[in-house]
Amino acid sequence: MVSVAAARWLSAALGLAVAACDTGVGPSSSPPAPQAERPAAVGGFDAGPVRTAAEYLAEPRFAAADSARGELLGFACAACHKFKAGEETLIGPNLHGVFGRRAGAVADFAYSRALQESGLVWTPVSLEAWLTDPTGFVAGTTMAFSGYRAPEDRRDLIAYLLRVTQ
Repeated sequence: MVSVAAARWLSAALGLAVAACDTGVGPSSSPPAPQAERPAAVGGFDAGPVRTAAEYLAEPRFAAADSARGELLGFACAACHKFKAGEETLIGPNLHGVFGRRAGAVADFAYSRALQESGLVWTPVSLEAWLTDPTGFVAGTTMAFSGYRAPEDRRDLIAYLLRVTQ
């Protein structure tokens, strides 16, 4: 039996997952991020050093992240992506081993030319910029996701992905 509190958390998580997705039909349900929060375009972007997931998770901002909240936010990702090795591709590529991987590098996935040519390497820094506004960060990407506006959402989700995609 599910408690009332657990049911509320699940309802909130599903609401976040639905709100976070952008089907590309009609206007986005979220207002655009203020100009100051928009990431710089990919050209000249510094993704920071490539480290192990354990090293990233030891950083104070990820050590302080709310793992349970990150998992709930991850439901939006799970609508299109799988996280474990060997799992099938859904709408988006499998995210297993994403950290340290060059963007657009999963074999047999039809990435946009923009992402393939971006030169990005996925680190928490580049993923945070991506999760803020994917189409603003890599113009021409085909990922239909409007982004997460709150820095805490991105931090908690990235900490979760660091754990689940290893």
